[in-house]
Amino acid sequence: MAKEKKIQIIKAAEKRFARHGLHKTTLNEIARDLRIGKASIYHYFESKDELYYASLEYEVSLLIEDVKNIFSSVDSRIEDSLSSYLLSKENVPLKFPMIYETLLFLVKDSEFENETALFKSLLKKEEEVVRDSFQSGLKGKILPVNPKLPGLIVNASWGMLFTGKLNQLTEKATGDSSAALIKKGIERLLYD
Repeated sequence: MAKEKKIQIIKAAEKRFARHGLHKTTLNEIARDLRIGKASIYHYFESKDELYYASLEYEVSLLIEDVKNIFSSVDSRIEDSLSSYLLSKENVPLKFPMIYETLLFLVKDSEFENETALFKSLLKKEEEVVRDSFQSGLKGKILPVNPKLPGLIVNASWGMLFTGKLNQLTEKATGDSSAALIKKGIERLLYD
C-alpha cells in the first residue's frame, strides 16, 4: 500500500512538473491534486527536489521499458525495430515531457549535475538494449556489428528529436523523415 501511494504521488507530481516546471510547482498543488495533505507527501519525500528527481527517474524507467518493448518483438526485422525506435523519439515531448524539458535545460546549461548523471545513465541503458538486440540478432540472425553502432543509433535517435524541432522552427521540412533516412543508411550498412 505504501509503495502504491508513493507511485501515485510521483505520477501526480510528474504531471505538475511537466506542465509547470520545478520552480512553479508547489507541494500544496500536488497534494490538492491527490486530495491529501502536504504532510503525506513529506512522509515519502524529504523535499520537492527529491520528489522532482523521483518523478524524472520514473519517466526514465518508462522510456527504457518502451525501448525494451520495441526491441523485444521477435517477429520484427531489425530494420523495423530500428525504425520504430527512431520514430519513438518524435513522441518524447508528449510522452515523456520531463525528460524532454530537462534535456533542453542540459543543452542550455551545464550546471545540472544530477540531471546530467541521470541522462548519461539513460543513454547507457538505451545503448545496452540496442546492443543486446543486435547481439541476439532479432529473428535468429547473428549480425556482425561495429561496437560503436549501438551508441551511434541511440545518439542519432535523440538527435532526430531535436533536428525535427529545429526543422519546425526554421520551416525546413524535407521529403523523407530523419528516421526514414537513418533506416535506409542502416539497411545499407547491414546488407550491402
